[in-house]
Amino acid sequence: MTPSDPWKKSVCCAARSDIGLRRGNNQDSFLVREAVTPRQWLDHGHLFIVADGMGAHVAGEVASRLAAETIAKSYLNRRNEPIDQALVHAVYDAHDMIRNKSREDAYRDMGTTCDAFVMAPAGLFIAHVGDSRVYRLRGRTFEQLTFDHSLIWEVCLATGVSLDQPPNYIPKNQITRSLGPTEKLIVDLEGPIPIEMNDIYLACSDGLSGQVNDGEIGQILALFPPEIAAETLINIANLRGGPDNITMVIVQALKDEKESGEVDLEMVAPLWHWGLLAGTAAAGAGAAAALFGGQIPAGVILAAAATAAATAFFILTRKTLFAGSPFLWSSAPSGKAPYRSWECIFTGEFAHALAKILREIFQATGGQPSLSAAQETAKKYEKEAVLSCQKRNYAAAILNYARAINYLMRELKKQTGT
Repeated sequence: MTPSDPWKKSVCCAARSDIGLRRGNNQDSFLVREAVTPRQWLDHGHLFIVADGMGAHVAGEVASRLAAETIAKSYLNRRNEPIDQALVHAVYDAHDMIRNKSREDAYRDMGTTCDAFVMAPAGLFIAHVGDSRVYRLRGRTFEQLTFDHSLIWEVCLATGVSLDQPPNYIPKNQITRSLGPTEKLIVDLEGPIPIEMNDIYLACSDGLSGQVNDGEIGQILALFPPEIAAETLINIANLRGGPDNITMVIVQALKDEKESGEVDLEMVAPLWHWGLLAGTAAAGAGAAAALFGGQIPAGVILAAAATAAATAFFILTRKTLFAGSPFLWSSAPSGKAPYRSWECIFTGEFAHALAKILREIFQATGGQPSLSAAQETAKKYEKEAVLSCQKRNYAAAILNYARAINYLMRELKKQTGT
């Protein structure tokens, strides 16, 4: 990787989807489109999508796949629109596509949630519909950046009741907006939200957030790199019953190692821009000289040509010149994120919960000789975790309990093929 490729090393990403333990098919979809050229990085950034489908038979699967594919295609084809507008318009295009498809009997009433987010030089942009979520971990602060379009959140908002203590009589899984069924859809837009180095962003379906609480998710994201964090979260959700499909995209913002004084001309403007500007300036100067028969001083002609060239340069490169400005893409930031916030603290409660899960795995696999070696390895991790708990080093305890769970689950999947 060359020093002139900062967009390629700006993020570390993991994306995974699991059917869960009680579903016959996976109705979730995800999509990752990282920029592969400097121009893509400036114009569109990196695109990430999570969609949780709903509908009988395979209809939900079709709806979520259509959403992911249509959003990506529409967004990347909108080259002349600001990022925020292009992202929202792409979601509306997916909504129309799903509604058209749902006129067929086999796909009637199908729908999907959607979280599409972009990481670009100007910041983070999120287009959101439904109760899938986008979170951010920054240092010790864990935040939910999207508003759940669910009955329980809408009632709490209208009545002023805390989201941490919602009334028990309100159904928890009833959503109020989705791509497809919602006739007059409103897409929530959040952003631009400033991105800081080492920020970790998680988009997930409710198959994860319904089984692993917010504080636990934050602790796992803080302890593991994205790929291991995704594996751990899926294992915990499944070992707590896995009643739904589990899908997530985890993205960590990485430091740009490029020296601040280094200039990449391709990031400033493609070479054909420079040729066009030089040619325009020369042609303008020549035309003016011929038109006025040498009556206008050469200095005035050159000054006018330089002004024209500078104006054209500004128009062509304004996205780069103001790459750090939050107002590059829209007149003002949209949305009210974050909607909830927690301090990410490693707790003994979570360590003990993982210890219980690990014991249950030991009990379930105790009679399988083929897993005896794996159990011995897992018990070594468990021993380290117990010692850490005794010292109240809960971060180390959670780390080692999770390692033991992941190791056993990997070995179990090798044995069973599932």
